[in-house]
Amino acid sequence: MAELRPSGRPQLVLGLASLALVAVVVLAACANGLLTGSDVFGQQASRQAPTRLQSGTSSAASAMFAATPSATPAAGQTTPSLPAMLAAIGDSYSQAYDVSPALPAHQDNVAYSWVLGTAKGDGIYSLRERFEALGASLTVVDAATSGEKMADAVRQANLVVAAAQQLPQGATVYVTFELGANDVCDDPKTDPTLFLEQLRAAVAVLADGLPPGSRVLMLSVPDFDHLRSITQANPASKAYFATPQYSHRCAPFLGSNAQTPLSQASAILASYDKSLVSECDEIEATYGRSGRLHCISNGPGLAERDFDVADLSGVDYFHPSYSGQAKMAKAAWKLGDWGMVPLPAEETASIEEYSR
Repeated sequence: MAELRPSGRPQLVLGLASLALVAVVVLAACANGLLTGSDVFGQQASRQAPTRLQSGTSSAASAMFAATPSATPAAGQTTPSLPAMLAAIGDSYSQAYDVSPALPAHQDNVAYSWVLGTAKGDGIYSLRERFEALGASLTVVDAATSGEKMADAVRQANLVVAAAQQLPQGATVYVTFELGANDVCDDPKTDPTLFLEQLRAAVAVLADGLPPGSRVLMLSVPDFDHLRSITQANPASKAYFATPQYSHRCAPFLGSNAQTPLSQASAILASYDKSLVSECDEIEATYGRSGRLHCISNGPGLAERDFDVADLSGVDYFHPSYSGQAKMAKAAWKLGDWGMVPLPAEETASIEEYSR
């Protein structure tokens, strides 16, 4: 799935002129901020790498950026090497299912996914496209499967690890972990204790099998309390969920035909989110200090708390639309270690149009 410088007085005059010329060059360099202390060449090379890539650098320069940590523009902290593999663990939210009424209904549309999308001109600017814009040569593993719950996490994690073990030594993996929507939307809902057990089993697979230096981005379960508020406030989506055919969909949040009271369903959702954050924190506490494995979680944008009804699919008012996928991609990128690295201007402008 691969997607890598005569004698006497004239000599003295000439020598002095040369020294003066050198001094002028050095002073000009300092004035332009090119010389910054003892680590002159390392800092300058890393700071210029993103700019060179923006203007279409050679593949050799891209490879150098991928292999060398680069300074973030903000605080001078260094970003890690670009990953060699991007993998998605998840469900239909990562598969861009029903992303638009303009596409065939009730099927995956991975080309428009916030993680793995490749479609041009859609405004989504996926994580895959962003990494590739910085010069990454990615092996792509799509383990995410529409309709699945946390019970499927171990299977998906094993697929990711099996692919990661084929990478060359020193390569790293970036994994997005997005599961739980179907656990909280189906009735009966997955018991929170079982949810945590299944999550821990999947995390153990990743911790044992991913190469050193890899990263996991752990998404919260979609904030269905918020999605309920925006779909109930919109006449079209409210009418959609009021029909008998769709009254069971993600009930009691969206539809109303549910076995579980809304207050209990909200408590279950909160429990899932607590487990996801705590397991991610445990990864960071156990492995992060040594650089063995890192985990980032708990970004509000990754729970779709900033969605309005236009960010939901016009097909089912449940899955993210183009703009919803764009918002997820933007929020995920900001949380990651490369979020402050400049991206090509034309791509950034494209994403801004869709994610306002």
